[in-house]
Amino acid sequence: MALLSLMDINSLILIVCGAGVIQSLFLSLFILASKRIQLDERILLGLLLIAISLRLVKSIGWYFFDVENQLFLNIGFAAHGFIGPILVLYFAKKTQLLSSRFYQILILAPAFALFLASPFLPLNDFWYVGGYKALLYYTAFFLLFAGYYLWIIYREKKIYFPWYRNLYLGVSIFCVSYFTNYIFGLNPYITGPILYAFVIYLISFIIFSNRKIFTPLGDKKKYKNINLTPDQIAHHKTRIERVMTEQKPYLSSDFSLSELSQLTSIPKHLLSRFFSENLNQSFTDFTNSFRVSKAKDLLIDKKFRNHKIAFIAYECGFNSLSSFNAAFKKIVENSPSEYRKKLSRF
Repeated sequence: MALLSLMDINSLILIVCGAGVIQSLFLSLFILASKRIQLDERILLGLLLIAISLRLVKSIGWYFFDVENQLFLNIGFAAHGFIGPILVLYFAKKTQLLSSRFYQILILAPAFALFLASPFLPLNDFWYVGGYKALLYYTAFFLLFAGYYLWIIYREKKIYFPWYRNLYLGVSIFCVSYFTNYIFGLNPYITGPILYAFVIYLISFIIFSNRKIFTPLGDKKKYKNINLTPDQIAHHKTRIERVMTEQKPYLSSDFSLSELSQLTSIPKHLLSRFFSENLNQSFTDFTNSFRVSKAKDLLIDKKFRNHKIAFIAYECGFNSLSSFNAAFKKIVENSPSEYRKKLSRF
């Protein structure tokens, strides 16, 4: 009777964990296929859920069916290695603090290396002699790293902070359960998959009940009646100014509202409305203010003293001398040549 009861419990746990895997894969495919979510956002979140799903499949196969195939288990370990870095990149995308492709690739490199080495890594001579322990600490480090970006999201009063918080808690509970099982022996191995089965349904409910947690794509009508709160206005302004001052996209003559939308993850139509209604200036005037500020520095820089004004205009992102002169005079109330002549006296 006790054996039968134990079998019933194990069957129930297997069903719960299996349902978690299916729901996680379904949600990842839904997100990846959604055309109403920005591409980079849906790729990162979709890949995060796929990585967790693969880790779940490995755990279920090993725990319930005694699967010891080296490639199967190693792919599960490699998937575990991707979870923390992808979560960091997903949060970092919202803060615009990790825009360098080099650092993004560097963060993912160890997990990619594990994946490529999956056919060759031995269980007894690698994972069970310190490899798995190192993987758990590696993931814990990235969870702390992601927590740092979560704090920035909270501090900057980003929209829908509860979504980022709940996602972080869900992923952390899943990963920490493996850590506390192997490092401290505090809980059974299967705790993580069981908890995640409930977490993924909660995440799914949040996503399907409130699509606004994502940066949306859509037509102008969708944003026609949106009124931004003071916190949202301040948040958008901070994000835009950070991109402009740190990445300096305005130095390219091809810089456009669409590009700013991609860099800030703010929909193009919201940006256009934000400039006209909240900043009381057009995107062009806003961009030119940064270009003119840069030009003012170059005009009085000794290194550029012998350069023609046209050269400085092109260096600052203007595509013609006439547009530079007009923008400069509008903002400074002097022509570039007059400004240079006046300041060169000092």
